[in-house]
Amino acid sequence: MKCQKVDYSSEWIPQIHELRNRELRVPLGLNLFDEDLAAEKDELFFISAQEDNLMSCMQFRKLNDTTLKLRQMATKDIYQGMGLGKKLVECGEQWAAENGYKTIELHARKTAQGFYKRLGYEKIGEQFMEVDLPHYKMVKTL
Repeated sequence: MKCQKVDYSSEWIPQIHELRNRELRVPLGLNLFDEDLAAEKDELFFISAQEDNLMSCMQFRKLNDTTLKLRQMATKDIYQGMGLGKKLVECGEQWAAENGYKTIELHARKTAQGFYKRLGYEKIGEQFMEVDLPHYKMVKTL
């Protein structure tokens, strides 16, 4: 498995959209393709893949010169529980630190907060609702 940063013009983007839709939206009765994805062209995408097989993805939105927001973390169901998500987050964090970012924040689904806590993220504030699911804001200083 290799982790890499990819651009919005990459041939990986259609597979990233399909994975996010299948793993994050369809289970909620939503469709990613009903959303305006135009703003994503300025986001940073990271993937884990073997050859042409996308295994997991995530993206960063630049909030300012020192802070990124981790978004849309998804792993194909057949690869879940194998440590790919952890490796992908660590890869993204390393890139962020090497490029001058100091903080990463995210909105973790309540069911995923333990995953991010194990990676060093801390809950900030109270639970809130997003896409009809309970979430927590979490932050990590690099």
